[in-house]
Amino acid sequence: MKIIFLFVPFLLSVNIFAQKLPEIEFTGRPYVLTENGELENLERADAQVDIKVKALGYGGSETYYTVFSPASSINFAKNNLPKIIIKLEGNVDPAEVVVLSKAIVKKERRRFLQGSNSLVGKARNISDSFISLDFKKLEEGVYQIMLPENMEAGEYGFMPVINNGKSLLGNSMVKINCFSVE
Repeated sequence: MKIIFLFVPFLLSVNIFAQKLPEIEFTGRPYVLTENGELENLERADAQVDIKVKALGYGGSETYYTVFSPASSINFAKNNLPKIIIKLEGNVDPAEVVVLSKAIVKKERRRFLQGSNSLVGKARNISDSFISLDFKKLEEGVYQIMLPENMEAGEYGFMPVINNGKSLLGNSMVKINCFSVE
């Protein structure tokens, strides 16, 4: 019985000293949650929508978000990936609005594949370009983005999917949130 009385205050103290999340300034923007409970930005890169026509159009086309620098200024070790959190509004499934893509680095550019079509306009499967993510609800509207443990070294970016219910793919310039894994 004494053990129970000693254990209950311990549980209460753990709950009292649990880490409270800091105020998240922008909805829909992923942030790194540091060990001391502060939020840090990922690289906010300007990306231009770029359409690459293959074989004079006979090979179809590919649509990219292109960042005109070869590497992110934000780097993480493969064995020490950060906690990334995001705030979303409304009753939305985070998997439908948060997309992580691995870049193709070529000619001093990072290119993030967003779509691919055949000559007649049929969509091609580009799912290999995206990283499968899981989400953990931390509080109402706030989620931790669970990065896979087996992420390869490379350049990554969180792609904007929708803004006020509209697709962003038609815009010529967007902001993406980038980082690299070493």
